[in-house]
Amino acid sequence: MPARSSVVFRVNSRRFEVSGRDCLRTLSDFLRHDLALPGTKVVCAEGDCGACTVLVGGVGDAVGGRLRYKAVNSCILPLYALDACHVITVEGLRDGDRLHPVQTALVKNHATQCGYCTPGLACSMTALVEEALAEGRQAISEKKARNGLTGNLCRCTGYDSILKAAQSIPLPETHSLSERRHDQDLMREFTQLRGRSVAVESGGVGVFIPATLDDALHLKKRLPDLKIVGGSTDTGVLVNKGLEKPARVMSLAHVQELRQVRKDAEWAEVGAAVTLDALEHFAEAEVPELGRLLHVFASPQIKNRATLAGNAVNASPIGDLIPFLLVSDAELELRSADGVRRVALDAFYQGYKKIDLRPEELVTAVRFRLPAPGSVTRLYKASRRKDLDIAAVAFAVRLELEGRRVRGARLAFGGVAPTVLRMKEIEAQWTGAQFSRALVERSAAGLPALVAPISDVRGSKEFRLRLCRNLMLKFAAETLAGVPA
Repeated sequence: MPARSSVVFRVNSRRFEVSGRDCLRTLSDFLRHDLALPGTKVVCAEGDCGACTVLVGGVGDAVGGRLRYKAVNSCILPLYALDACHVITVEGLRDGDRLHPVQTALVKNHATQCGYCTPGLACSMTALVEEALAEGRQAISEKKARNGLTGNLCRCTGYDSILKAAQSIPLPETHSLSERRHDQDLMREFTQLRGRSVAVESGGVGVFIPATLDDALHLKKRLPDLKIVGGSTDTGVLVNKGLEKPARVMSLAHVQELRQVRKDAEWAEVGAAVTLDALEHFAEAEVPELGRLLHVFASPQIKNRATLAGNAVNASPIGDLIPFLLVSDAELELRSADGVRRVALDAFYQGYKKIDLRPEELVTAVRFRLPAPGSVTRLYKASRRKDLDIAAVAFAVRLELEGRRVRGARLAFGGVAPTVLRMKEIEAQWTGAQFSRALVERSAAGLPALVAPISDVRGSKEFRLRLCRNLMLKFAAETLAGVPA
C-alpha cells in the first residue's frame, strides 16, 4: 500500500491536511496564526508553564472505540505528531451555546485574575474531568486537582480559587468529550489512516510515520540520518530554542508493536512508544517506588507525550529515571533491519551524551528487572521544587537482604558526573556485609574519590557531595527502621 504524502488531523472537529515544511510547525503556531484560535497562549515555549495546553485524542489510545482526550503542551508539539488525532482547544470546549462545566466552574469560583493562564487551565481541568468520568468517580478531590494541574502555572497566584473550581464540577451531570464528540466516521477514517505509512518529502523536508515496525526498520536502514522523535518533549524545546533544526524526522507513534508493556515473573519490557503516563499506571501496581517517582517526574502534559525510551536515549546525567534503570539491571533492545541486539544500560552510555547506538538501529524496548520479593528499592530526587524541576542529585538503591546481611546491592547516582554512575565500588563493599549505619557512613566517606560533581545553577559541587552523603544516610535510616535487628 503506497504511503500517504500528508498529515491528517482535526481541530474542534474541522479536518486539516498538511504537507511539506508545514508538518514541522508547532501546533500552537498553527492554532493561533492559521486558525485564529488565540485562546491557546504561548509563554515559555518549553512545555513548562501550561498556558498552551490543549486536549488531544488519538485513535491509538482509544478505549471502547472512543477517543481519550489528554492534556498536552502545544508549544512543543509538531503538526506531524498529530496524524490521525483530534485536537480540542479551549474554544472547542463549549457545547453549542453552553459553556463546558469546567468553564462554568471557573467563572462561578472567580478563578481568573489576569486570565492569561486560564485557557490552558481550563483544558487541563477538562482532562481531569475526562479521567474522573472514565474511572466512575463522583467528584474531583483536592489532591487530584493539585496533581492534575501541576503543569499549569498561574503568575497571579490564584490557585485556591482554581482548586475550588475543580472540586465543584458536577461530574454526575457532565458528559465526556468522547460522548459529545464521538464520530464513527472520524474513528473509521483515523483507523484507516494509521494503517498507512506517511512519507512527506518536499523542499528538503522529510517526515516519516511508519505504520509497522518493519517499515520503520527498513526506512532507518535506507535513511540512517533520520532523527527519531517520540513525544517531542525534548526535541520540541531544542527546536524552539534554535539548538536543533531536524529536517528529516521519523515518528514511531503509529507502530502499535512499540506501545505495549509486557512482564513476566522477573522482567518488565516497555515498548519504545509507551508514554510515561502509561508507565506510571503500570508502575503503581508493579513497582510502587517507581510510580512514586513518576508522580513527580514532570507535568501531566509532559508525561502524556514523553517515553521511557526517549528518557534513556537522551542520556542526561541528571535524568530522573536512569538511576532506577541502572539499579534494575536495565537493558535496551536495539533493532535494525539486519537483526536485534541487547545492550546493558550501563554499557550503553559511553560519555556525556554519547551512546552505543548504530545509525541504522532503533531503540524498540527498555527491559528492567522487577524487584524481587523481600528486596528494598528506594528512589530519591533532590531538587529545589517538588514538581517540575530538574534534580540537583538523583539517587537509586536496590538492596537484597537476608536479615541484615546484604546478598546483593545496586546503587546509582545522577548529577555527579558526565553520565549517571553505578557505584560498583560501594556495591562490592556492601555485598556480604551486615547492613548498618556505620557501613553506610564508611562508604559515604569515600564518595569524593568516586564522583566528580560540577557547580552550576542547581548547586555547588560541595552541596552535591553533601547531598549524596545525606541521601545515603537517609536510605540507611529508612531501611534499618523496617528491618528487624
